[in-house]
Amino acid sequence: MASSIDTNDHHVYPTQEDELRAKESTAENLKKIIEDEFLEAFRRIPKEKEQKIYQQARSIVDTFNTLMSVSRIQPYEKQEKLMYGLKKLLKEQINVIEAQRVYAMKINPDTTYQEK
Repeated sequence: MASSIDTNDHHVYPTQEDELRAKESTAENLKKIIEDEFLEAFRRIPKEKEQKIYQQARSIVDTFNTLMSVSRIQPYEKQEKLMYGLKKLLKEQINVIEAQRVYAMKINPDTTYQEK
């Protein structure tokens, strides 16, 4: 007697791991776009300083990427602690960056960057 279940009707539902990998892939793509924009800003600096500042900016990006790669090979418990610490550090750095940006805008409002 044939079964009433159709063996050709296979629904593959994404697992939580699949969803996390998709989110990570999306984040990686966005990170690449933002990295390119960040580095491009340093290419528009006057020629006498362009190369040195660009190299420093490239170093920031490379160091971040290395840190992320190294953290991914750690046990998950350690990864979470590393990411928490990195996130806390970056939040503080963002506060410093924002303070400097606001100061620069007050000194010269004509150069205010307008986000896309």
